Amino acid sequence: MIQFSAMKGFLNDSIGQMNRSTNKLTLTNNQVVQGQVLKLFPDQKALIQIGQSKLVAQLEVPLNSFDRYWFRVRGSEQQGLQLKIIKQVNHLTNQSVAKDLLTMFQQKTSKENILLTGELAKDHIPFTKEQLLDVIEMLKNTPKRDASAFVEAAKFAIKQEYPLTENVIKSLMQTQSNVSLANQIGTLFHSLQGLDQPSNIVRQLQQSLLNLMQNSDDLLSVKQFELGGENRLTIKDITNEIQALREMLLVVSKEGEGLAKVKDQIDSLIQRLNGQTLLQQDLGPTTQMITQVPLFPLSNSDLTIQWHGKKQENGKIDPSFCRILFYLQLPTLKEMMVDVQIQNRVITISITNNFENIKPIISNHSEGLKELLNEMDYKLSAIHFNTFDTAANQPHHKEQVSITSGFGPYTGVDVKI
Repeated sequence: MIQFSAMKGFLNDSIGQMNRSTNKLTLTNNQVVQGQVLKLFPDQKALIQIGQSKLVAQLEVPLNSFDRYWFRVRGSEQQGLQLKIIKQVNHLTNQSVAKDLLTMFQQKTSKENILLTGELAKDHIPFTKEQLLDVIEMLKNTPKRDASAFVEAAKFAIKQEYPLTENVIKSLMQTQSNVSLANQIGTLFHSLQGLDQPSNIVRQLQQSLLNLMQNSDDLLSVKQFELGGENRLTIKDITNEIQALREMLLVVSKEGEGLAKVKDQIDSLIQRLNGQTLLQQDLGPTTQMITQVPLFPLSNSDLTIQWHGKKQENGKIDPSFCRILFYLQLPTLKEMMVDVQIQNRVITISITNNFENIKPIISNHSEGLKELLNEMDYKLSAIHFNTFDTAANQPHHKEQVSITSGFGPYTGVDVKI
């Protein structure tokens, strides 16, 4: 599923993983869900599967084993849940189910609407009628070329219970842009230079953009490795600068005079930075987030980082138990993904890249990496090398280790049907 030819694919895949990353099912009043009867028990009880979760239901109407139904949720988990049957699902294909769902809510069975409802049904995401009608209305005003990005954004927003506003959806869509963050920032900087008589706040914005681009250069500079630990520029420093830039952009966007030529660029960049904030997801005892760092020296590409790990009491990811994915595109080495898995401060690294001589290049620096990690109280266990499958655009022989595998599905909800 990961499209390694563009950053968009990596972010799409990450959002998709977030949409499917938890087995916990939380149902609220008026939501619509699709469930299947797995087994009938004595005393009018049944085992119902909704997504990956299984619920024991008290039946008040007869159901058939292995049949699927659309249900509407009534009540709450605190007061007791009820699943009201809307209708039986008689179709097997996802497209037919999507059409059936649209007909049920008296909506047009357009190609875009089928894509939306089909994805909601396939990923078993509970939604209310109002949420569905809101996103369908927004989808009408979305260019057809952006329909796929819209659907991914809408799915994530519904699952995260974000307000279904145009700003939220556009912000999530911007994170899937084919244009790199570095390009967006660079283009805005050059556009601001062309403004006549810029205001003080616009000049401050120009300086902030210039500082960010220069610090990005310094981040990759050889001089970095000659500096002491306290003086060394870090990715965290850059991300802090990006957050400060976001605040300044919000201020500048409220200035109407003289900004007409760059207003769309400013708004798009704000939405993109807002989208990165929205991509954080809390999964009970774990958390997951995605961020991008612009790398201007590397052909205006981005370093995309995905964190996934256990939360500490302060809400931050536990550095002793976590997983970090780095994706970037380099001028010579091309696409590269580095999967860093940390268990009790023991690190295993998997490098995925198609450059023929990548292994000896990395091996030559492995001892230095071990020493650096030892100084930080980490132990390097192994470095694995994989290649991208160019036919399927996916990693070959990639080890998959989930740090959340110890958390079982949520099964504690009793419902009446």
